[in-house]
Amino acid sequence: MDHASQNLSAPETRLDESAHWSAQELESMSSLRGSGRVLSVRVGQTSDAVDRCLRQAGYRVGRLAVTRESSHLPQAAASFLPDVIYVALDEPTAACIDALAVLACDPRTCDLPIVALLPRAISDDVIEDAYARSGCDFLRLGGSHVELLARTHLLVRLSSHAVGLGPRPLGPPERPQAANEAAGTRLDLRDPATGVYSATYFRHRLQQEVARAHRYQRPLTLMAVQCPAAHRDEAAARLAHVLGEACRNLDLIARLEPDLFAVLLPETLAERSGPLVDRIIAEASLAGMPCRIGTAGLGSPGDDGAYSAASLMRLACARAEH
Repeated sequence: MDHASQNLSAPETRLDESAHWSAQELESMSSLRGSGRVLSVRVGQTSDAVDRCLRQAGYRVGRLAVTRESSHLPQAAASFLPDVIYVALDEPTAACIDALAVLACDPRTCDLPIVALLPRAISDDVIEDAYARSGCDFLRLGGSHVELLARTHLLVRLSSHAVGLGPRPLGPPERPQAANEAAGTRLDLRDPATGVYSATYFRHRLQQEVARAHRYQRPLTLMAVQCPAAHRDEAAARLAHVLGEACRNLDLIARLEPDLFAVLLPETLAERSGPLVDRIIAEASLAGMPCRIGTAGLGSPGDDGAYSAASLMRLACARAEH
């Protein structure tokens, strides 16, 4: 570890590490060798102290530049197969937050640890906006390199264990299945039997929509559609068609389990979803798909306990079972 990477801030900034750790102990911490891939997303292409510190610790570091058009980032990121993604909140911060939101919402990268690197001086409003749009973790620069390496070691370990793998080898990256499809298809977005959104994508989008609804004080309703007949894929496809015909283009429909569908209704109060519920139940019954529907909404009377994505889902599913 060279002197330039010993401190990730300006030279005059120091942490009082000597109060707790000796120089030898700190050196032993930073000498732990990493094994994995770290993707660094930032404005511009020049390397910095963070990249140098991670490379010297043994990580393979990839670089992506933040631009005004961030839609390319998930595919480019997936092709690198990172274990963790660091996004620097540099100027212009709006473009960096857009990059965070795109990476956090896309199914090719949403399951990866995504961390926003904060400069020493940054407003609370920027941090709140970044969290509301992405749900990311944060690491403030300006301290010892040991903190960066400790966080990276932990996140890479968690990322590897989450997918049932040991530490990833540092050989050439394998070709990911959905990220590089020639036609640009995104196979991991959809349930193959019904064509509606997959459970993985829906659960992540639900978190994003709940955060957005809280931030802007907008209504949001979740419908859980329980249909025992939907265990058969052919019957599930019929129910998906009924839901698609009944709902608006902006509503989000997903198959969470073989017999459980969910519909997310932005800008809709739960108490005003009654006509839609009745229509779906009637049309599903005519199609030989009797179902039960439970609803829960943010900011709706009687749903005071539904503040998070998880509580919203639990409440809607519990009401669908009765």
